[in-house]
Amino acid sequence: MSNLFIFSNDLRLDDNAALYQSSLSKKGLTTAFIFNPKKWEDHNDSPLKIKFQLNHLKEIRDELIKKNINFKIIYANGIEDEPEKILELTKKLGITSVFINKDYGFNERKKDDSLKLLLDKKNIKFNLFDSSILNPELIKTGSGNYFKVFTPYSKVFRSLLTSKDLDIVPEPLLQDSNVSENDLIPEYELEDNYFLKSIEDYKVGTDKVNKIFENFLHEKVKDYKNLRDFPYLDSTSKLSPYLTSGMISAKNCLKELLQKFEDTPGTGQYSWMNEILWREFYKYIIFHFPKVSKGKSFSEKYDEMIWRDDEHDFKRWCEGKTGIPIIDAAMTQLNQTGWMHNRLRMVVAMFLSKNLLIDWRLGEAYFMKRLIDGDHASNNGGWQWSASTGVDAAPYFRIFNPITQSEKFDKDGQFIKKFLPNLEMIPEKLIHNPSKELRLENNYPDMIVDLKESRKRALDAFSSI
Repeated sequence: MSNLFIFSNDLRLDDNAALYQSSLSKKGLTTAFIFNPKKWEDHNDSPLKIKFQLNHLKEIRDELIKKNINFKIIYANGIEDEPEKILELTKKLGITSVFINKDYGFNERKKDDSLKLLLDKKNIKFNLFDSSILNPELIKTGSGNYFKVFTPYSKVFRSLLTSKDLDIVPEPLLQDSNVSENDLIPEYELEDNYFLKSIEDYKVGTDKVNKIFENFLHEKVKDYKNLRDFPYLDSTSKLSPYLTSGMISAKNCLKELLQKFEDTPGTGQYSWMNEILWREFYKYIIFHFPKVSKGKSFSEKYDEMIWRDDEHDFKRWCEGKTGIPIIDAAMTQLNQTGWMHNRLRMVVAMFLSKNLLIDWRLGEAYFMKRLIDGDHASNNGGWQWSASTGVDAAPYFRIFNPITQSEKFDKDGQFIKKFLPNLEMIPEKLIHNPSKELRLENNYPDMIVDLKESRKRALDAFSSI
């Protein structure tokens, strides 16, 4: 008897239900990771994110080998190819049971269904485990429907948390013996010079990842509510890359948070827990309303929206050359580091979808190609929120003024000057919207669009739907 566990967005040993269950017999366990560049390209996964995952897997592989758990690489060509390649490995190793944690994406669920059919034909048992904090099928409205608004969803979620102990699954058990040879992690070269530099900033390995969380929990979370919106401060958890790839358990994070603090509204810990719940909410949405995984607006009427087809303006937005310092600094942060402060994600998304009236789906795809924490559910949910097309979205008439946002959250221009060093000599009061003379002196472009006029254009377009 031999078991196979397949990693996905669950790259950890602790609180990994499928991995733990696959280890219980102690009679031989092989783990595998699917190396699938075509799928990554099809899903717009950032090369930085993939390199980050592979670096972490090197550490995980070594931890597994110490437990007599084998590690294999499965090579596949697109997500539809994965079931057959998994089946090939089961034949080669004499696998009798396959273990996987459920992924809630539309294509991933189709893949799991196809895999189950193949395994059933070969009398190989397929074991699928829930990877969410709370099973999304259990969270319903009083009338038995699924939530479409975050606040009531979060209230039910919190009530279930207080009445249900968050059980954390142990690490997999030591196996009696090895059952096969171990594969090495394939080489994966980064071609982007910025990514080559920034990958060094992201620590990997179980102990280092846990220390990042512990530091946030003990040093930063109390001030999170008051400081989280200021991009020049190091006040956020920086855990999003690790949560996205499952290098740390969101359930375990909440358990430790609730053990240390009361879940009291208005506190830093309450606000941070809300961010975790937003991640769960967006996964809940793609599970129950899969149309959002197919390029559709949650609010169907906006599928009729006529967006501007302007490649030049979109390119300037992507490159951080809009002539609006806070927008350009934020996009430069994204392009250089693979990460962007959450407040700024909303600002740049709203600017693209409303002031420039460019299809939010283009911005969504560009973010995924650059973000080290690119998560389909959260990214789609965030973009549709900003574009007012999504579930529980901002009303269409809510349009952030990027200059006002800059003055409020980067008052002295510290963030702007960090990522736009050509503007560092501009006085603080003038940096948010430099004069024409200052723009010429500092080689900075004119504003891509008039904010007042573009706001009116957006209001007219959205109100006509």
